[in-house]
Amino acid sequence: VFPETEYADNARFWIGESYYFEGKYEEAILEYQKVIQDYPQGSRVSHALLKQALSFDKLGETASAKLLLQRVVRDFPGTTSAESARAKLLEIR
Repeated sequence: VFPETEYADNARFWIGESYYFEGKYEEAILEYQKVIQDYPQGSRVSHALLKQALSFDKLGETASAKLLLQRVVRDFPGTTSAESARAKLLEIR
């Protein structure tokens, strides 16, 4: 991955997605974290947080999932990620 290119955050996000869809949730969480840390102003941060939350939920770590979902709703209002996070919060309460 070329970390300074225009699409680096998107590429990193899709690496996380590939792990997620393979059921490798721990690896996915780590890749999504790289998106959040390395590209804090990038367009994929809200998506990465949401998918981290869904990964934690798949691992049975509901408390961590809820914290991340609440962060998405709080920090990214009006986005599709926030809408998805709000729906998931209602589902796992």
